[in-house]
Amino acid sequence: MRTLLVTVAAVVLAWPGAARAQTVLRMGTPTPEGTSWAREIRTFARAVESETQGQVRFKIYFSGIAGDELQMGQRIRRDQLDGAFSGGMLCQQLAPSMRVMRVLGLFQGRDELAYVMGRLKRTLDEEFRKSGFVNLGLIGVGPELVFARRPAHTLDELKALRLWTWDVDHMFGPALEAMGFHARAGSLDEAGRMYDAGQVDGFIAAPAAALAFQWSAQARYLVPLRLAQLDGCVVLANRAFDPLAEEHKTIIRNAAARGLGHLEDAARAQDQALLGGLFAKQGLTTLPVSAQMRAQFFDEARAVREKLAQVPRELIERVLALLADYRAEHREFEAY
Repeated sequence: MRTLLVTVAAVVLAWPGAARAQTVLRMGTPTPEGTSWAREIRTFARAVESETQGQVRFKIYFSGIAGDELQMGQRIRRDQLDGAFSGGMLCQQLAPSMRVMRVLGLFQGRDELAYVMGRLKRTLDEEFRKSGFVNLGLIGVGPELVFARRPAHTLDELKALRLWTWDVDHMFGPALEAMGFHARAGSLDEAGRMYDAGQVDGFIAAPAAALAFQWSAQARYLVPLRLAQLDGCVVLANRAFDPLAEEHKTIIRNAAARGLGHLEDAARAQDQALLGGLFAKQGLTTLPVSAQMRAQFFDEARAVREKLAQVPRELIERVLALLADYRAEHREFEAY
């Protein structure tokens, strides 16, 4: 009997994968199920599991099941999650320099933001590291536009609307209020209900978010004034990432880079399609933004930026210099 047990044990240990310990990484995200973002996240998870031969796999909690962005951060610190696919708010908390993207009127397109964030990468990665996280990459969520119940042809008419803003975005709402907007903070789940109840007249959101949460189907008008830009990020706690085998870290980084690249390409194409006609087919009327309206917005945004000083002056100056370089090379803002 003893000989038999020894033989069985030897066979089991020799069996491919028998001695391999499986690591399960728990990730939260506000991304709704059924969206292109969710599909790309699942593709990333499957790629990692396949390329590590099942030794590393992800358990993803979609649709805010793990809480809002800041609650996800708290869960990670309590070891209830290992990381997040963040829509931007957790990213800003972990890497404070990312708050610069929420400064009103600073960025006027995805390419501008990508250019600047690429040159701030070393700074951002160090901030993530000090917060206890590894940054697997950033992804452009898109420009923040206004989806409204009634038309607004001037900046004053736009300010008169009560507009929903994401309640975990602690920079955007105060800056809008300082400019004279009527911002009404609420969660992602509350936004649609607030609109139906007449508590808000519209939403400030990126096109992809407006589509994913069906706000574009509720609103009647689109005002394509780019108030700010938003980047998301994919982060893992160092306590979960550091113990992994080096080859598995490389697999995760490469899979994240591929996935984020696909998402960026798809998001750009989606923005063009939505703003180029798909929103109109949904019944949204896109209102023209006059040169006077844009100029007034930029002037007032600059004044609010200097008054509130929400990010360090040296960071603003660095970003403005980078934007000047980018715009000198490309000669003009991206078209609406």
